[in-house]
Amino acid sequence: MSGGKGGGMSNVLLYGATGFSGGLIAAVGKARGMTKWGNDFRMTLAARDGAKLRSIADKNDMDFRVFSLDNLNEVRKQLVGFKVVINAAGPFAFTAKALANAALGVPCHYVDINSEFDVYRTIDDFGPKAEQRGIAMVSGAGSSAAASDVLLDKALSKLLADGKVKADEPLRAVRIAVSQSKDITSGGAATIARSLREQVAVIRYDPNAKREKQIQISHEPVGKLERAFDFGLRPGDPEPVTSTERGKSKKAPLRIASAVNMVDTLTAKHTLVRNGLRADTIESYMEMGSLSRIAYQVGGALSPFTSLPWVRALTAAQPQLLPDCLSQSEQDQDPSVVVIEIEDRFRTLLVDWRWKTPNVNQFTAQLVVGTARNVASCGATGWVTPAQALRPIELNSEFEVKGDEFQGCELEERQSVHLLKP
Repeated sequence: MSGGKGGGMSNVLLYGATGFSGGLIAAVGKARGMTKWGNDFRMTLAARDGAKLRSIADKNDMDFRVFSLDNLNEVRKQLVGFKVVINAAGPFAFTAKALANAALGVPCHYVDINSEFDVYRTIDDFGPKAEQRGIAMVSGAGSSAAASDVLLDKALSKLLADGKVKADEPLRAVRIAVSQSKDITSGGAATIARSLREQVAVIRYDPNAKREKQIQISHEPVGKLERAFDFGLRPGDPEPVTSTERGKSKKAPLRIASAVNMVDTLTAKHTLVRNGLRADTIESYMEMGSLSRIAYQVGGALSPFTSLPWVRALTAAQPQLLPDCLSQSEQDQDPSVVVIEIEDRFRTLLVDWRWKTPNVNQFTAQLVVGTARNVASCGATGWVTPAQALRPIELNSEFEVKGDEFQGCELEERQSVHLLKP
């Protein structure tokens, strides 16, 4: 079933438009002129629920298509005529492989906002096929993964340009940390529940292994890796003091974060390799309060029991108690913070950047629309990280950017603060 003019007049198909994230992406697309009456890069909406989809399509002046992902041949037919398909339909464990396979068969570029570690690893294997087909596959083009990847890519480029790192001298560590969100949707809770396990994946470099196995995924027990990060001030925090260690930077109270299974770890690995670099360890952390850390560790210890039917039913029911979406005021009051730390082999902290972004849901919508537009023209093929897809949009020396992807962001190098302006 379809509505309006159909996919032939459009460039990008957004699947999952009836979800919370999908609705935000459609709204950003409309603001960028991607309606059926707009410019030459148009967005068509798609989902299973025809009635709800029609309402969203009418609201955004976009064409729509109603179909499920049950039949691969049917999905491929629906993708014909599109340059890019955006997958915003979680849980991605049930949608990513089907849509990525269909995109390979058409072919058209594939972009998703997946934040599920195992899903990323599964469709990462499609990279060689995508290269052969001349298309780009971008996973994790939203949430913190895209933000941390763009930030890491810029930091590595700067270190290389300044001569502070060399390809033959491995870095000691790359650490990514994300602040805790105050509000969470039912979809976000479901993703967290599926990611829970008794071990945390990290990237380790082993110079003594065979070349093809030198960069490998290792595992640490839940709760073993914890660090303190400077995520900046929150309402009610005491006035910061000047830190001699950080020059003129004002040091906020440090907050504890635990290592978690995040897509950021895997995108960072790809970005290091693309820049001709490697690190002894790549780790991703999420800020957690005392109760959250206890619950996280207990949940990790109990994760082997999640295969039991009654446990699966219980964990599936819990996210339904949360809202399907967040109000605009809730989003405005809940910005996200991403911290990047890079250490050289002598344990010298080369990079300690903090990036304050809009609420993760709104920022995801901005980034994925920019990614979809870019992959259609940047020429990159195969497995592509968000930073690689967005690379034509460079941060200059004043940390200003051309385009709207980074609107509302604030970057701090611990020496001075730069506002990112479109």
